Amino acid sequence: MWQEILSTLFPNRCIGCETIISSSQHYVCERCKAHLPFTYIPFNNTNSIHSQLNNSAKIEFASSLLFFSKENITQQLIHHLKYKNKPEIGSWLAEIWFMQNENNPCLKEVKTVVPVPIHSKRYKKRNYNQILLCCKKLATLLNCNFDEHVLRRVSHTKSQTQSNREERIKKMENAFIRNSNCSSHYLLVDDVLTTGATLIACTQELLKTDDSQVSIFTLATTI
Repeated sequence: MWQEILSTLFPNRCIGCETIISSSQHYVCERCKAHLPFTYIPFNNTNSIHSQLNNSAKIEFASSLLFFSKENITQQLIHHLKYKNKPEIGSWLAEIWFMQNENNPCLKEVKTVVPVPIHSKRYKKRNYNQILLCCKKLATLLNCNFDEHVLRRVSHTKSQTQSNREERIKKMENAFIRNSNCSSHYLLVDDVLTTGATLIACTQELLKTDDSQVSIFTLATTI
């Protein structure tokens, strides 16, 4: 009974348009879901994302699910994921990406899923890493390992929105350290790819162990 009262007083609403949606719908109404800006960039080494990142760090494969732009529905989803305590959005989007790439042979190369870590100061403020559930879901779907401790962020950088790509990459140097010397083919996962500075810094750290390989997946990209 209480659940029905709460549903009446505080109905689920679409993140995109605020339309009331049923509890069985995932975060967006059918209309907004039909207009999600999917990139359809396959998980491989011949796409634009791989080309940009591979110029600065050796990447095996790369992919991103959604296009991100100011005030589009992707931005709204990422905002709820990061700041509205909705990390389960990442798990939902991970399932969509997996379904799009399910028959991609490159996925079989992945052995360990790794989230981009956040600094302890940010964790204390937010109380969760927004990409963690996404990584756990991917590890389950890929039937591979999940390791949230292989990387640790040791420097806390302020907003870099006013910095260009080269400046961001420079600022991110030595921002991460790895806690394990085990080698693997890591799938490094983050929410949004902008300049790639964070992903490049993480990749360079993971590759310090012999025989390791790194591929990248992000929920969204501005590229």
